[in-house]
Amino acid sequence: MRRTLLISTLVVAVGWALPAAASAALTATQIRIGNHPAFVRVVVDVSGGTLHANDVDSPDPSPFDGRARVRVTDAGISTSATAAAQEGVAARIVQRSGAIVLRLVSRKHRFKYLEHGVLHSPERLVVDLWKSRPPTTKAELPTAPQGGCLSIENSDTFPGRVRADGTEKGLFEHMFQMDIRNRAGRVVGIRSVTATAGHWHRRVFYDVAVSQKGTIEVVDFSEQDGSLTCIAQIPTSLVPAP
Repeated sequence: MRRTLLISTLVVAVGWALPAAASAALTATQIRIGNHPAFVRVVVDVSGGTLHANDVDSPDPSPFDGRARVRVTDAGISTSATAAAQEGVAARIVQRSGAIVLRLVSRKHRFKYLEHGVLHSPERLVVDLWKSRPPTTKAELPTAPQGGCLSIENSDTFPGRVRADGTEKGLFEHMFQMDIRNRAGRVVGIRSVTATAGHWHRRVFYDVAVSQKGTIEVVDFSEQDGSLTCIAQIPTSLVPAP
């Protein structure tokens, strides 16, 4: 009888514990914004569980028009975070059914790419908005910070064209693109690239009306949502073609 009572008590205790565990859900608690040489970082602090990278996607991964969005999908997820505005970026979280959406607004053409990821202990969503204009010295990245997936080892800029080469590691089908951007951050030359045995080389033609600073970049994007996954960039001087 005593043994039966003990078992019954354990069953009741487990029954009470299960709903509590099942009701645990992620909550976005705070938005933080900070400036870095190559990008502005937006961080969303999360509590109540583990944030998984495959729960995050971007319905609008192109911030060049001044707007972008990142979505976190998880049953029961909610937000108590207030909107934030700093470093020229306004960020707020919108509640959706089974999801939250981080909406980002900035000046048009200030940012060229959106990159997102998650960090743990503590849990947080990290969104980097990459600056469009030619990189400063501290923002020069001849080797991609995303684990060295791309690099620019050599480059030569001529009137109306750029020649460059470098390395590639682990990209899907070893394919990516090479862009030339003008001083305002607009793309003035672009070409697809396929690496062979971990190396690549490419010539890209560009169009500018006057001599100016520019950017040489090689980039790759997510197959899932088109957000940035890899970038190497260096400054250059662009000269009009004769």
